[in-house]
Amino acid sequence: MKGERFMDTIKTETAGKQTARCPSCGSKGSAVKMTTLRSLIKKERQGRITVNQYFFCNTGDCNVVYFSEDGIQPFYKEDLTVRVGIKEDSPPRPLCYCFNHSLEEIYDEIKRTGKTTVIEDIKSRMKEEGCSCETRNPQGSCCLSTVNHFVNEVLLELGIKEDQIVDKGNKDCCKVK
Repeated sequence: MKGERFMDTIKTETAGKQTARCPSCGSKGSAVKMTTLRSLIKKERQGRITVNQYFFCNTGDCNVVYFSEDGIQPFYKEDLTVRVGIKEDSPPRPLCYCFNHSLEEIYDEIKRTGKTTVIEDIKSRMKEEGCSCETRNPQGSCCLSTVNHFVNEVLLELGIKEDQIVDKGNKDCCKVK
């Protein structure tokens, strides 16, 4: 499957302004709320969560998902109850955790039709059902910015016309009402 470059270039929105560096790969992490950790860390590993601020490592080839600000207490992919789409090599690679959209689904739809309905689906379902990004998405934040980024990467990779590029202003499905 194409679209692999996306896995190396993903940018995530921060849950807060505070950042720290991953003890494994050295990249800047994005702050996540304790609610996110408690929701996604396996029950048997929850005792390792400390009172420190935790961060999400958005580097695709780094096995660390969360790390504490002091760098002492990392959590790895196998410590989570969900697959971390941007850190996975094999399908399915989740992108939207609330409405179950994967990288593969989006890529296949764009390749077949030249566009995707996923962004509108997310927005529409947000109005009806709401989201649970804070407790379902390992990034602890809205997925729409990440979905938009991936869609644009695929459109460019497949040579789809510039007028099909997704509006970069759509960054937060959680605010769609």
